[in-house]
Amino acid sequence: MSHDHVNISDEPNDKRVAVAIWANGILTLVQIAGGIFSGSLALIADALHNFSDMASLVIAFAARKVARRPADARMTFGYGRIEIVAALINYTTLILVGVYLIYEGVMRMFDPPAVQGWAVVVLGSVALVVDTLTAWLTYSMQKGSVNIRALFLHNLSDALASVAVIVGGTLILLYEASWADPAITMRV
Repeated sequence: MSHDHVNISDEPNDKRVAVAIWANGILTLVQIAGGIFSGSLALIADALHNFSDMASLVIAFAARKVARRPADARMTFGYGRIEIVAALINYTTLILVGVYLIYEGVMRMFDPPAVQGWAVVVLGSVALVVDTLTAWLTYSMQKGSVNIRALFLHNLSDALASVAVIVGGTLILLYEASWADPAITMRV
């Protein structure tokens, strides 16, 4: 016996996820351009990370939509478990991106390029605002969904990573610490 209903309270949450998707997409493009301009692998790494955030948000958004479908003859228990699969995909992606960034950071430790510290600090600050916004948008939603909880934790860790990027840029500015950029890149 299935019952068809639409949860009206899901619409504002869907809008929150949509805003987070757009914010992370725009941030990704800005950070890639800024990373190329400044020579910062940490910014490019953060851009890749934000791209994975955007992909995670899209996966979670789609999973939320599918999970709301009522049970049918094929899926007698409904579609709610799709959110668990989405969370697994998102966590796995986070691990893979982290491993790749560690590799790139180690390679740059041997030959650190010149990095424009101000660009790193400014774009790291913009990323901190977007990551904090995304974590805030998903915070209230994460209590009832392992899928959204994965997103919340992912974006919370990104906000902390943005703080590390800002610190790295500051070290480059103050002490010409060229090692800071690849070291920050290897954060996981």
